[in-house]
Amino acid sequence: MSSKDFRNVPRRKLRDDVLEQLRAAVADGRYAPGEELPSERELMAAMNVGRPAVREALIAMELTGIITVTHGRRARVRETPPGSVEALVRQIGAIAANVIDRDGVPINDLAEARFVFERAIVDLAALRATSADILVLKRALEANRRSIASDEEYLATDMALHKAIARLSGNLLLETVGELFYTWIPRIRVSMVHVDGANLLSYREHSKIVDRIAAHDRKGAVEAIEAHLLRSHSLYRRVVESNSALPGAVQPAPVVSPRSSRSK
Repeated sequence: MSSKDFRNVPRRKLRDDVLEQLRAAVADGRYAPGEELPSERELMAAMNVGRPAVREALIAMELTGIITVTHGRRARVRETPPGSVEALVRQIGAIAANVIDRDGVPINDLAEARFVFERAIVDLAALRATSADILVLKRALEANRRSIASDEEYLATDMALHKAIARLSGNLLLETVGELFYTWIPRIRVSMVHVDGANLLSYREHSKIVDRIAAHDRKGAVEAIEAHLLRSHSLYRRVVESNSALPGAVQPAPVVSPRSSRSK
């Protein structure tokens, strides 16, 4: 056994602990579909946390479709009847995530699959998004903007935004694949050095994607997500290569552009 047998333990925020408890409460049936959750104030007192941690956890649950939030009312568990197609699809997604966590997947495969997947979902989102959908998406974008100064918080809101876009596709299978991608991606990312301005640049790219979806501009939305992914994959490749040059570093598999072909 050696140190190579282990991986970094991610640092957790209060929001993650709150989110974990809330998800568990819904998953084990303590709060049934259609039932209201406790108020923000009650959750703060029960878990001994501040309002930001509770609010961010509720936003994350809303963006992933677990609850619905209406202004001036308590959050309510989204109604998904047991045995329904939606419930089955979510179960399949959870099982797939566990398998991938255990066995892993090549980074190249992830980059290529994500490129193909996200082009499809932004195209459908631009086609199908309703006014209410766009309001939810803009809330996710605003949360992303507020987190620019914090790398850890930015990653969380980044993934939440992409999950929201997957939901707007209106396709349960694609939504489940999105849940898998955006829950799993942060777990396998190399611990990146901070690149000045990267979060702001990413946010501006997110803004373009959301603007094109809101305008129902399918071609523009696809072009915006392509530019975003190719730029972020390029940055990730440079960081991975830089980290691999450090003494004693484990050499990673090369990260390729999603458009390039792989040798057989």
